[in-house]
Amino acid sequence: MVHYPEDDSGSDTCYDDTGSAGPLLPDFQSSRGLNSQEPSKRPVSHNWLAWRTRFTLPFRRRYVIFFLLVILAGTMAHLSGRFDTLLERLDAPPKHTRQRAKPSKTPSLHQDSPVYVTLSGDFDSPPAARPTPTAEVTETALPAHLRTVMDTDGIVPTLHLKDSLRNDTKYLTSFISAGFTNDQITMGNIIYLAMITGRVPILPPFTSVIEGGAKRPLPFSEIFDVPRMSVALNHPIVEWHKLKDIARAREENVYDELGCWNIMEVNDMHNKAVRGSYSTVVLALDISYTRAPQSVKLMPGFEHDSHSTFWALAKLAFPNGRSAALAQPHENPTRPSEHRGVLLPPDEHVLCYDFLYYTCALEPLEFESEKDYSPMWREVMSHAHWNRPTVALAQDYLRKLLGLSRGMSIPPFIAIHVRHGDFLDYCGDVPTKDCFAPLSTIARRVGEVRGELRERLGTKVQHVLMMSDEKDPAWWEDVQAYGWIAVDHKKLRTEEDHGNWYPVVMDAVMQSMAMGFVGTDRSTFSHMAKRRVMYWNNGATRMVKWGRIGADDH
Repeated sequence: MVHYPEDDSGSDTCYDDTGSAGPLLPDFQSSRGLNSQEPSKRPVSHNWLAWRTRFTLPFRRRYVIFFLLVILAGTMAHLSGRFDTLLERLDAPPKHTRQRAKPSKTPSLHQDSPVYVTLSGDFDSPPAARPTPTAEVTETALPAHLRTVMDTDGIVPTLHLKDSLRNDTKYLTSFISAGFTNDQITMGNIIYLAMITGRVPILPPFTSVIEGGAKRPLPFSEIFDVPRMSVALNHPIVEWHKLKDIARAREENVYDELGCWNIMEVNDMHNKAVRGSYSTVVLALDISYTRAPQSVKLMPGFEHDSHSTFWALAKLAFPNGRSAALAQPHENPTRPSEHRGVLLPPDEHVLCYDFLYYTCALEPLEFESEKDYSPMWREVMSHAHWNRPTVALAQDYLRKLLGLSRGMSIPPFIAIHVRHGDFLDYCGDVPTKDCFAPLSTIARRVGEVRGELRERLGTKVQHVLMMSDEKDPAWWEDVQAYGWIAVDHKKLRTEEDHGNWYPVVMDAVMQSMAMGFVGTDRSTFSHMAKRRVMYWNNGATRMVKWGRIGADDH
């Protein structure tokens, strides 16, 4: 087994002409000296129709030319003022505002440019977000207020994290401990919590539990366009590996001691220990955890709830909330660190939480993630575009799968994601063949997506790509019998050529480039792909229910 909004809406700003109120007209009473001939002896008439008889033809021509030149000069001055104002607006830092963009029926995602379409509306017609740059953004080209924190070109990471941090800036970090898509959700939660607390997020690398994933941590910026995302959010984002020399620290067995909040012990009433994370091993950290107050739990006293809310956690980022929690050491004890046994209160410079995946605004994550107000997606991850090399690599694989020559435009296609694998554990006593949706059910959903694209966008889609963790050869033969293209990363040699992260990364990227998507209900991998297709491509999506015979009947 093994996801881009733009807002080109114009401003309503009015440009006023601050120049002269208008050209001065010639004084007809004193203009006779302009004519080389003797002035007329006729009495001067004030009839407006008589003006043409007072001057010779050459003068009148000069007057018309003069008048036209004045109008032209005034127009050029007006346009110049508008242009200068526009340049000032482009140079100014992006405002933390939200504008609406008109829906586009002409998707541009199948060209070589990784710039995608922004939409507006409700969940079915996604909301526009902050303006996202359409050109490539580098750290050195960031606005000043972002560049001072993010520009690390020429700066050597230090052995200890805090030696690389600014004294006038506060930071926030956490760790990851799940699968690839769930870790993306955690990253979004880290960034959003940093935004509402006025801190700079420090992102750990991906250390997913996919086979061998932790052997080579994957930096967030290796696949995502961090400068572009930062500009869209109007908020700086940094990463651990750009601040700390992690390889040297691990080689020399040098640990950073850090005090962090332990929230999972509070959220999970059956857990009496800190939730471990391979991130702390990779980053060479020695953490002393302080148990968070019971108020961080979404549903206090409810054993089946494992969630915190953003603002309950944000309270601990500020002096009053922090002091109140630390004033109750019996309820919120501090654990000694694992390596040196030091006792440290939660750090104020680098605010730290153990695990932020189960963080929400109002409702448990499994319900909130599909809501249109979900801050993780709406405020953050909708701006997490793939970077150019990642998009280019996915386009190369799509051309191979579709039999296209290098450089050829990629036609619209439908992507399917079918998750079986570990979902078998949720089938219980239901036989596998009855638990998972048959291909005929998936085909019906593909037909619905085709129909919607044709009716709503006038787009006819021929190609269908299947991506799945299913290992049964007979199942894959049935897939091909439907005329669908099987994405086989072994045949594509994806892992051999690019490493063991890239089969799952390429599936996610290729799914996000589809005009239509059919996914597996309850799979976060499918739900993230669905959001990207809807929000970035104005595409059509369906989710297939499973768990019993006829689960997806409708």
